[in-house]
Amino acid sequence: MTGDRARITRARFLALTSGVALAGLAAACGGPTSTAPMRRTTVPDPTGWIVTRWRRDPFALGSYSHLAAGATPADRETLARPIDDRLFLAGEATSVDFPGTVHGALLSGRRAAAQLRERVERGSVVVVGAGAAGLAAARELSDAGFRVIVVEARDRIGGRVWTSDRLGVPLDLGASWIHGVDGNPLSDLAAEVGAELLPTDYDNAAVRDAAGPTEVDESRLDALTDLAGSLDPTEPLGPAVDRLRGMADPRGRAELDFLIASEIETDLAADIEDLTPLAVEEGRELGGGDATLPGGYAGLLDAAGDDLDIRLGAVARSIGRSDTGVVVEGPTGAVSAEAAVVTLPLGVLAAGSVRFSPGLPPAARAAISRLRMGVLDKVYLRFPEPFWDTEAELIGYVGPPGGAWAAWLNMLPITGEPILAAFNAGSVAARLESRSDRRVVAEAMTALRAMYGGA
Repeated sequence: MTGDRARITRARFLALTSGVALAGLAAACGGPTSTAPMRRTTVPDPTGWIVTRWRRDPFALGSYSHLAAGATPADRETLARPIDDRLFLAGEATSVDFPGTVHGALLSGRRAAAQLRERVERGSVVVVGAGAAGLAAARELSDAGFRVIVVEARDRIGGRVWTSDRLGVPLDLGASWIHGVDGNPLSDLAAEVGAELLPTDYDNAAVRDAAGPTEVDESRLDALTDLAGSLDPTEPLGPAVDRLRGMADPRGRAELDFLIASEIETDLAADIEDLTPLAVEEGRELGGGDATLPGGYAGLLDAAGDDLDIRLGAVARSIGRSDTGVVVEGPTGAVSAEAAVVTLPLGVLAAGSVRFSPGLPPAARAAISRLRMGVLDKVYLRFPEPFWDTEAELIGYVGPPGGAWAAWLNMLPITGEPILAAFNAGSVAARLESRSDRRVVAEAMTALRAMYGGA
């Protein structure tokens, strides 16, 4: 998600600190694969690729937020409180129930709009950001009769929802899934625009290492569960992981790194050493399973932005407020209004690249400093023809230490084209962001050729 948790096996992530048995993990990540073992084959060079770099995106500075050591959901509640009855923050980082998700962002925008309406009867509002939160707030306020102007730094709407057709089919570079289709406002939007939803079966997975199809001992996460249970909920999980790694042989460490990378780090967009038990278990789940959008995620937000006054390329540099209103200023000019809804990502808030005058309250600044912005990047690879486990929806790689290239999504059933997507998070993603596309693709191909035996 980028801008949305990948949640490749989210239901099992919650077991880490809840004590729930990790039933079904063997089928999804360590047991027999859902497809017959494939013969070793030559892996062709890709014909095209897309590499994301969300940490380097100046208008995001990461993918989505998580709880670092010392942070709690109360910090999200703090950010969701109105400021001076003129300024209202929204975005996934302000969502207690659904952090790190598009529907969490959307609902936070509606919450901010409701807070504003309680305090401002009528007049003008400026919304900073045209992502899910900003568009939702703008829609609610416009429908309520406010004069709404949306200022967006990018040359497109959507924020961390971004669909590209550079490889010939819609591919989501940020958010990919609707997480929990039952009761999800995004499901309603999809129905309104006639967007197809394709359910994801997380148990339909294949796992490989350099020798081919393999199995993984899921009890390694059971052991992590036990150790995590002895920690303070706000302490980092790093010491528990270090202890487990120290007790394991090389194969055991490889399996542990794979499970952590594919089951936890790609969900929370951060290294497990930076996460806490609270980070893993926070938030609520919606029912009905998860679904991708073969036509691309952006169509949902395009519909949400219909008929709104959205000013693209309008970078906000300062947000000033007084007893009578707010002024948002940037290189393209100033917008004055009676109130503002600010949906800047946590990474941008933490960097201080937008100046607030007067500054944000101390409690809000402290919450921003405790929360962290993670990074989850994708690499899409298009090939002349498929060579992988084509019936599997997810493919795991038990590779070298560190868990790089552990999680892959088979895009063939989603797009109808021979495309694979790889996910990397945290420090692995940060390392790859410093490299050229060709070097990143070369590293991805090294992993694939190890998995599938190519020359």
